Amino acid sequence: MSLGAIDYFAIVLATVLSMIVGTIWYTAFARNWRRAARLDVLGSAEHSGKYAVAALSELVMATVFALLLAHFQTVTLVDALQAAFFLWLGFVATTIAVNRRFQRFGWDLMLIDAGHWLFVLLGQGLVFGSF
Repeated sequence: MSLGAIDYFAIVLATVLSMIVGTIWYTAFARNWRRAARLDVLGSAEHSGKYAVAALSELVMATVFALLLAHFQTVTLVDALQAAFFLWLGFVATTIAVNRRFQRFGWDLMLIDAGHWLFVLLGQGLVFGSF
């Protein structure tokens, strides 16, 4: 695999889009998420560190996704979106389901969190399939 085939601008764009998706998703589902996660406090002074971890994690995710797609000679938009869905289904959704169930959280938290990551990966697939 050649790292020369990696579009670094697309990786940064996919990371930024991931942060935007997360902001929109968790703003829309904030009340439901807080209830499902059993959180009573409405705010925390430690948000900046959490956002830095989220941004770094999404940068790593976008980079690994780009590296995976670099194994193929040509990648269409449909290919990238299908890869995003199957990565989500095979690795993300299953991991979240196991973790949430062993943590004794309800299915609502699992669905909210897994839905977020589905749209993050689809957004990244949209970016990578467009470049």
